[in-house]
Amino acid sequence: MLTRVTIYFLLLVLNLPLFSRMGVVVYFQANKAYIAKVLCVNKNRPSLHCDGKCYLAKKLKAAEEREHKQTAERLEKMPEIQLFCPFGNLNFSKISFIELLRKTSNFAFLVNPVAGMLKGIFRPPQF
Repeated sequence: MLTRVTIYFLLLVLNLPLFSRMGVVVYFQANKAYIAKVLCVNKNRPSLHCDGKCYLAKKLKAAEEREHKQTAERLEKMPEIQLFCPFGNLNFSKISFIELLRKTSNFAFLVNPVAGMLKGIFRPPQF
């Protein structure tokens, strides 16, 4: 039970950045009347029928810029991953890739892989 609660909590915490824009929209819908009367830029011009949509657009743009900034900061802080190649002095110009794999001890090749693997599986139908 505790592990399930922990899993759901971690999933929620990891997905919180995805809900930032949705939170702005939910806040706008919940406080639509207040935003239209007090915070709307176009409240003096009711013929535009803005009803606070200008405020919503401004907040959504700010949330998107904040997400973009956070993503850029995370990418800058992310450590560089270097791939390790155990064969340091390989010259690919003189030898083919298959020959290179055959010379290494990590790979094993069958002489005729089709005959060895498929012989016992596929059989002709018997009537």
